Amino acid sequence: MTTLNLGNLATFRLVVQRGSFSAAADALGISQPAVSLQVRQLEQFLQTRLLERTGRGIKATAAGMALLAHSGRSIGR
Repeated sequence: MTTLNLGNLATFRLVVQRGSFSAAADALGISQPAVSLQVRQLEQFLQTRLLERTGRGIKATAAGMALLAHSGRSIGR
């Protein structure tokens, strides 16, 4: 059985907070492709799209917003 990678979840939360993959990568000190991979792995684990790319960055999907709400309560944020 596969388990949820909390690092991927934290990266997803940071991408939404910062508004872009690049800004999250800068904050984490890793490459933008590494951030994209972590979010993609989380989406594959959950079998749903969490983010949409827009002309000015990213936007959380309905599933992404639900995950943000639930994960924030779960980890006390």
